[in-house]
Amino acid sequence: MLFRTLHRLGLPSDLAYGAGIVSIAGAIIAWAMRNEKNPANAERLGIFIGLWAPTFMIIGNALQQQESRHGMASRSMESAARNLEGVADSSRQRVEAVR
Repeated sequence: MLFRTLHRLGLPSDLAYGAGIVSIAGAIIAWAMRNEKNPANAERLGIFIGLWAPTFMIIGNALQQQESRHGMASRSMESAARNLEGVADSSRQRVEAVR
């Protein structure tokens, strides 16, 4: 039900996957920015931020399944996806032509 609602609201799976990647990067940055006075706080913060990555990835996977079953939630997202697929196809054809 949650994933269907997010899909109907137009949340793309790529956004959830991107949030997972940002969470991983944020965890590394939080851990790396620790100070010498209290390194345990920075380590706990890094772990807390990093724990969100699997959640975002699961949400992205569920949204991707909804998108494959029902298409994109809005017409503009569908047309944007088709445009990206066209760009990828033309790039692939150019690379093959060069070979």
